[in-house]
Amino acid sequence: MWNNLIATVVLSSRLIGLRVLETVGFRTPRITFEKPEFEYVAKPSSIWYGDPELNGEGGFYQELISTEPVDYKYYAVNDGTRVQIAAKCVTSKLYGPKRFLSQVRPSPTLTRRLRRLVNRLGLRGVGVDLVKDDEGRFWAIDVNLAAGYRDSELELALCESIRMGLPNK
Repeated sequence: MWNNLIATVVLSSRLIGLRVLETVGFRTPRITFEKPEFEYVAKPSSIWYGDPELNGEGGFYQELISTEPVDYKYYAVNDGTRVQIAAKCVTSKLYGPKRFLSQVRPSPTLTRRLRRLVNRLGLRGVGVDLVKDDEGRFWAIDVNLAAGYRDSELELALCESIRMGLPNK
């Protein structure tokens, strides 16, 4: 297992994942367990049970942050020497197929929070999905231990991290 078992089990719960993100300093949207009157994203309780859906059915309901239909994907990889961070912008899959748009310069504040997450949970790698509201504030909407690192510019760090985690024989 690349990431540790405890973190994998804990972060498989979307609700716990959001709480963990709050604990390390990320802003997260409000959650309800009944369909709200406001625009929302329905999410399964576990990351294993499907994708979020705009105004659909789910285990819980997360407030939809007013934003462009764009997600910011932040990635962290611990390569055994340091925690490397990268970020990219993609179209939101709430509105259609996800497409890569561009690399973005990681925010120093978000980078510190992401490193705090990696260090507190002893992670080898993680992805955090964020959206930016009309006032320029970032909101963490999901955490993913099985992040897709394509177009992240961390592919070499990812390979080194996996290599460092293999037993020496």
